Amino acid sequence: MERGLSFDESLGQAQQLGIAETDAGHDIDGWDAAVKVAALVNVIMGVRLTPQKVDRKGIRTLTGEAVRSARNAGSPYKLICRAQRTKSGVTASVRPEQIPLTDPMALVDGTSSILQFETDIFPGLTITEENPGLYATAYGMLADFIRAAGS
Repeated sequence: MERGLSFDESLGQAQQLGIAETDAGHDIDGWDAAVKVAALVNVIMGVRLTPQKVDRKGIRTLTGEAVRSARNAGSPYKLICRAQRTKSGVTASVRPEQIPLTDPMALVDGTSSILQFETDIFPGLTITEENPGLYATAYGMLADFIRAAGS
């Protein structure tokens, strides 16, 4: 949408690339991202969290005009997943957020993804996956299935 396409045109393009499902409801409503953040919390933070416990808002209500306006103002929208330890456990969220162009997350587009850690030792550790192909996605899904089946 940042490049002038409508929501539906952008979704169609994402479906053609294989990064959005044919029934894209889970993608645009944030459920796919909620599943991923819950999985990361379970594995990395060692806390049992289900996708239903993730505070979730998808991109369904974003318009092309709002997306282009945000980009032109220097604070593009990105669907951001967050997880944080609190005194009562872990909270997690998924929502579109406007972030400054100076944030490494603003530079990620296409099929790329980024993971940032804020720890006591590494306050800004960032891992970026640059445009993974379908084989990488299929491998990741197979590895997740094997791990889940073995648990």
